[in-house]
Amino acid sequence: MTHRVQALDALRGLAIFAMLLVNNPGSWQHVYAPLLHADWHGLTPTDLVFPGFVFVMGVTLAIQLPKALAASGSKRVCLTALKRGATLVLLGWFLYLFWFNFAVPDYDWINDRLATLRYLGVLQRLGIVYLLTVLLMCTVPPRRYFTVAIGLLVAYWLLMRFVPYSAADGQTYQGLWLHGNSLAAYLDNLILGASHLYNADASPFAFDPEGLLSTVPAVSSCLLGVVAGRYLIADKRATVQILIVALAGIVIGVALSAWVPVNKALWTPTFVLVTSGIMVCLLWAFMALDTRFSLFKPGHPLLVAGTNSIALYMIAGVLARLLLMIRVDGVTVKYWLYQPITQFIGDPKLASLCFALLFCLICYLPLLWMYRRGIFWRV
Repeated sequence: MTHRVQALDALRGLAIFAMLLVNNPGSWQHVYAPLLHADWHGLTPTDLVFPGFVFVMGVTLAIQLPKALAASGSKRVCLTALKRGATLVLLGWFLYLFWFNFAVPDYDWINDRLATLRYLGVLQRLGIVYLLTVLLMCTVPPRRYFTVAIGLLVAYWLLMRFVPYSAADGQTYQGLWLHGNSLAAYLDNLILGASHLYNADASPFAFDPEGLLSTVPAVSSCLLGVVAGRYLIADKRATVQILIVALAGIVIGVALSAWVPVNKALWTPTFVLVTSGIMVCLLWAFMALDTRFSLFKPGHPLLVAGTNSIALYMIAGVLARLLLMIRVDGVTVKYWLYQPITQFIGDPKLASLCFALLFCLICYLPLLWMYRRGIFWRV
């Protein structure tokens, strides 16, 4: 079990490092293609990062929740999940509100940030998905997890495909998977309001890539992580079977993409099948490497990051905002630090990547200090 849990922590660490790397280039105008999200439909390595984190959360629940249920009972577990979920939502809101434009003398923080609070986001989705997955695990027999996960994908597809919706001009749409034009976008715009959504200017409907309806298949991603965790971590004998299912999921997802596109922003069913299948293979590979070579020894950078992932995400989020808020000689600190790198490295994309790597290293140092002193932030 030890090697398998260490492999899980390492995979979580890889996911959070990748998230930091793709979110903090030196310049968004100079980024290697694999470090960018697909323009709309499609899949890049970057598109694996967030579903990978959700999947790993599910695997972790497969290990931890049965012990918690045995020790505390379902009521206590659900209350704890509610607290953790709410904490993640509040942390997401904190990062959104942690911004002030010092370059504008009369900057109105109340109207610009507080009044336009983005209700949903990365941490918010993690919190909501965590809570909903725990509730399902407390009410559904374990043998039904896979069925429920697939059922959620089918239900999401049925809603997106067959429920009609209308724009302000009276035109009715149905079954679309377009930027700003889908049932998911329609509901985000209707319920949350354009000013509180990430893609506030999308037409005909503003929407959020971590929106309301697309949270349903995100729960499926987490549940599939639970299923993988039960068989890869708890029952090593089922390794071959779960790998076959994972590969089948990838093939089916790719085959169906002609009708249901692979799309991260809408978290489409094919996106879930493909990314979950890939994550099962990655988890198996990490487990095999650690079992064979004891690759992830205590103090390994991926373990340091993976055992304190939310702390690392928050450190990076605060630092990234400070680099843009604080100014030196009339420019942001980020620009002030990035320019010497561009002068030393002629390739603009490589310079941008080097800045992102340096950013990751700076964020990692306080985490290493915490790890060595046994400080682990459990949300």
